[in-house]
Amino acid sequence: MTVTAPREAATPLILTNPETKVDTRRPIETLDDLVKHLKQAAYLEMSTIPMYLYPSFSIASRGYSQWDPGMGAFRLIRSIVVEEMLHLCLVRNLLVALGKGDEISFYRKDFAPTYPSYMLHRLPPLVLDLGPCTKELVRDVFMEFERPSPAIGAGVVPDGWYATIGEFYAAVGKGLKTLNDTTPDLWKQNKPYLQYITAYWNKDGGGEPVAIKDLETAQEALKTIVEQGEGASPDMLTVPIDPLKPVPGLDEMPHYIKFKRIADGVEPIGPVWPLPTNPTAEIYRDDERVLSINTLFNAVYSYVLYMIDMVYTTSREDVTPGQDNPRYHYERTFISAMQGILVTVAQTMVATRVDIDQSSGTRLGPTVHADAAATMGPGPAVITNAGPTFEFHELPETGKKKHLMDLCDAAMVHFPQLGGDNSVRWLIGKLPDEL
Repeated sequence: MTVTAPREAATPLILTNPETKVDTRRPIETLDDLVKHLKQAAYLEMSTIPMYLYPSFSIASRGYSQWDPGMGAFRLIRSIVVEEMLHLCLVRNLLVALGKGDEISFYRKDFAPTYPSYMLHRLPPLVLDLGPCTKELVRDVFMEFERPSPAIGAGVVPDGWYATIGEFYAAVGKGLKTLNDTTPDLWKQNKPYLQYITAYWNKDGGGEPVAIKDLETAQEALKTIVEQGEGASPDMLTVPIDPLKPVPGLDEMPHYIKFKRIADGVEPIGPVWPLPTNPTAEIYRDDERVLSINTLFNAVYSYVLYMIDMVYTTSREDVTPGQDNPRYHYERTFISAMQGILVTVAQTMVATRVDIDQSSGTRLGPTVHADAAATMGPGPAVITNAGPTFEFHELPETGKKKHLMDLCDAAMVHFPQLGGDNSVRWLIGKLPDEL
């Protein structure tokens, strides 16, 4: 089954926000154009995180075979998500190095990706979906998103559009070179103490944050983004784990190849929860249980974005070993909140059966368990499992931690497993207070 969506259901191919709208039909020759392109790049990278996390949450097991587990689809997708977060931060590091770090924020409703939506500047058009993990979704959407070279027979792409992400980043790199040669003070406004360069962890992937200070280090950041998946040759089955300091034998697969292994069945997906495609909170309007845990999920998701913003607005110059420091907490908070809280809430949610009102127009995912399919009839609702919606949640100006605790308490009425020792509620209590 090919995952598609009607054109009218998607957002425009080009961001229309005046802060990010850019004419890509001409070369990047001004700092304003470069900054707008980088904001578009950040949005592009940010759109991958929910898109890849959602199908990973849908995988009902963490390993396909206990005797010969291999990597499996879940671990491959997880490694890609962590690298996409690295790419997102590398783009923001570059904005900071250009003195424009205060012009972007991830915790903004108008910057949070929605689904279905079109991939930015991409021809032929590609619709991005949140859907349960299937070979078709991986082949038709994810591999196309990460495509390293134009498809055979794709034709000539007109100016202002790109057939691959690699082409988009190549235009950014060319613009950087042009401005570096024509603008002597291009890097004078850099605030290196605000860049994110530590606390990166990826068990099954590679790369690391890059401290950007000049054209050479900026190109290194772009090289990391491209070689890990976007722009690698389709014949390149592996890339260095550290693209900047390659060591023979220490390789990993680029994103395109990782997804290809899943689509080809080399790395099995295993059992998948029957989740809706592109869910919104509206489809859960009549189910207080799911609304409560989905609200908690969206709040934690937005909190992670807020914490990343806090990292980029808090200096690391006064970090002293053995002493408390806000920057230290922010860097570790967004990682722990994502890995320990967001994922656990999602895993609880996707195991929950729910009636979905079809009148909302939300499409169902292509994978449905046999027992769920047996209950589906021509009536107004279908039985599936609950999928997190990745919608922006407005956090209070103060008391964000307490807000998360209150939402967790409300969800615990229906999901008591969120409480107890080493639980979601316990981890929220360990988050730093307002600093």
